[in-house]
Amino acid sequence: MQPTATALGDPIEVAGVRKEATRLGDVTVTRAVYPTGWRHADHDPEPCLLSHVGYCVSGRLRVWWPDGAEVLVEGGQAFALPPGHDAECLQECTLIQFDRNEGP
Repeated sequence: MQPTATALGDPIEVAGVRKEATRLGDVTVTRAVYPTGWRHADHDPEPCLLSHVGYCVSGRLRVWWPDGAEVLVEGGQAFALPPGHDAECLQECTLIQFDRNEGP
């Protein structure tokens, strides 16, 4: 790995979520702002097949899996979310994600 510092890219909107991202080696760093009421299933009938690791700067996001597992991610918390989940934003949520499996 080479020492690197870079700005996030220009904001884009994806499925109602404002995202700014950059790639550092094989990790994509994303700042994502989810509006209150946003739900993954409203944009894709299939569960999210990506895993996510990150930090919730502010807001509240409820995440659940078909097996009944559920987690509430709130401002000030780090999170790890395995694939196969659905999510609903309970309060406008700003997340910083460090993902190895998606591009900017």
